[in-house]
Amino acid sequence: MELDLQEQANRFASQQTRVARALVGDDCPAFVAIEVAGSDAFTVRQEPASGLVLRDGTNRPLLRLEVRYECVLDGHRTYLAIEKAEVHVFVEPDGRSPLFRYEYVRNLRDKLPCAHIQFHGTHAELEARMADAGDSTPRAKKRKNGKRPVLLSDLHFPVGGPRFRPPLEDVLAMLIVEFGVKPNGHSVKKALDFLASEREQWRRTQVAVVVRDAPSKAVDTLRDLGYVVKWPWWRRVLRCQTEPNDNVKKLRRL
Repeated sequence: MELDLQEQANRFASQQTRVARALVGDDCPAFVAIEVAGSDAFTVRQEPASGLVLRDGTNRPLLRLEVRYECVLDGHRTYLAIEKAEVHVFVEPDGRSPLFRYEYVRNLRDKLPCAHIQFHGTHAELEARMADAGDSTPRAKKRKNGKRPVLLSDLHFPVGGPRFRPPLEDVLAMLIVEFGVKPNGHSVKKALDFLASEREQWRRTQVAVVVRDAPSKAVDTLRDLGYVVKWPWWRRVLRCQTEPNDNVKKLRRL
């Protein structure tokens, strides 16, 4: 049974709440789906938007995550699609500028990677090279000519494109391992196992979406595994349909 966008957005919000509370605790504000006025879209975020506060073993606050999604229906007007995703990581307490931020913008322009990570801070050697860059692209040329600020946070590092970008579960797992975050009420192993299970579900969903992007490759792979895969003749005759084509534009997207 197909669900409308609001039902799908509510389910997605519940899933994000489950992930957040597994690490932060049951008092973590829930994610909710809020209809965007004047559009066929929903924003999924915490309410109230206090963020996910991660702590160490002494209950000292270390980091705060601010997480937000914009959800629409996909191109087939059937399934929920993420139009925009933001996972910003701050020092807690009182962090004002993110340490780094994972972002995804479905229709990002200017030939930038739609899924990217941006780091905030300074790096003298890297910034010097940015200022003395080549001039083969408009962005680099503007920096070279002094018409664009030279900021580390202005660099967009690609992280997998529209289909293979990291979900919230990946960011949380990294923060546990690298920053020694202590999950609320759970062992580190149990939290990482939970995140691995959620990551599996995310990737299974992405596999299905990628198959829709590249059905020809999916058919070839299944045949290599011994399956018999055929396009049903009755779809062509009764429904006037043809075999779906690969979405080359999506497959090539940075």
